[in-house]
Amino acid sequence: MEQKYNAPVSTVFGVLTDAKWMEARCLAMGELSAKVKVKKTAKGATISMTRRAKRELPALVAKVLPAESDLQFEETWTADGDGYTGKLSMDVVGQPLKMTAEFSLEPAGKGCVYRITHVTKCSVPIIGGTVAKFAQGQIEEGCAKEFAYTAKNLKTKA
Repeated sequence: MEQKYNAPVSTVFGVLTDAKWMEARCLAMGELSAKVKVKKTAKGATISMTRRAKRELPALVAKVLPAESDLQFEETWTADGDGYTGKLSMDVVGQPLKMTAEFSLEPAGKGCVYRITHVTKCSVPIIGGTVAKFAQGQIEEGCAKEFAYTAKNLKTKA
């Protein structure tokens, strides 16, 4: 997935590593709760986030996952030239579903571009692939909404 922003890397990195902003984004996106901790260094940032989410699930997926669950995220941003690269992991607490991602935030013209690739796995035999495919779609839909929220937020900050 990819999103272009009409703001410099430093501005986008600033909002994507701001705990209060991230909590507000999660709540605006319909999460039941969100708690974010950020540790910034000269070389990047580390983010720990817990979100409580409720989703409509198809019958097959509901056999494996509850409709309401806690999501634990760990995200690491590392300075890389004029931009950042990073890794993200998400666990559905107490469930057999995990997601990993790699991302980058790089200058592009007068703005920047954020790219992220998600990989979702479910360790349940036989139907795990179906559950992971559904979850991957949910994750990418949520990511698209987060991209749009960030773009809108950056316009209101200008």
